[in-house]
Amino acid sequence: MNEAVSNETVADLEPTAPPSRRPALIAGAIAVVLVGGGWWGYSHGWFGGRAKPSAASSSNGKSAAISPPVAGLRVLAEVNGKNITAEEIAPLVGQGIDRAVAVDRYVTRLLAADAANEMYPEESKVARAAAEREVLSQLFLNRRTNELRQATTDADIEKFYKENVRDADYANYRLNYYLTGDENDAAMMARNIAANDREAINKFQAVSKQGDGFVPLGQVPYGLGQLVASAKTGDFIGPFRVRDGLLILQIQDTRAGKKPPLTQVKDEIRNLIVSRQLNEELLARREKASIKLKL
Repeated sequence: MNEAVSNETVADLEPTAPPSRRPALIAGAIAVVLVGGGWWGYSHGWFGGRAKPSAASSSNGKSAAISPPVAGLRVLAEVNGKNITAEEIAPLVGQGIDRAVAVDRYVTRLLAADAANEMYPEESKVARAAAEREVLSQLFLNRRTNELRQATTDADIEKFYKENVRDADYANYRLNYYLTGDENDAAMMARNIAANDREAINKFQAVSKQGDGFVPLGQVPYGLGQLVASAKTGDFIGPFRVRDGLLILQIQDTRAGKKPPLTQVKDEIRNLIVSRQLNEELLARREKASIKLKL
């Protein structure tokens, strides 16, 4: 809503009913964490020359095994034969930490990891497996999202816009609400409304007291926009169970809206198309997977 419904309006909390069409159409794209420009810059050698490997020796004087660098990764340091790459310290550099300081911190981190493997081998196996899954899942999301974005054409976006984005999605509504934590009270209010009891109806309050009181469909409280859009002016809908109790809404008035031009929502539609395709791929993998919950 234009203002969160607090002292004078309903708190905008998690819905138990289907969400409104507008957020589902435009603002529902998956949020994917992308590493900043430091990742690309360091991995492509923009900031200084490549680190020169030095001979690593163990305490008994024998040369330690040196792990070869993975193709495309820029090695910044080597500790006991293990490489520290620009990609590994990219998150620290992205936080504004100096590269040399980030490498120094990672040296300590690598030594601590080695100590964990030596002192706590079983626990290390479990932790390593969990960390690997987290990193690989994020790798998949990043890479696959970029691939799907590149594969999404202007024609795909225009088709989605014509088929799914409607003027009705941008309508505005003036709503009243009644919220109670008592199931008996909610049931009695519903009966009184059906009987057109003016005293009961007068207990309703405006969802928004800002301006003319209209709210966009996407800002209907508790994600009930889809149900509001399917009702008529003057209708009461509910009660709905929400996090704060039981809610009844009254549609006081409706104001028609107009969808924005394609150029204004092009990026949002692209994100949604990508999000849907990514979700479909993951759902297909879930359907093929053998999943046994042991809670």
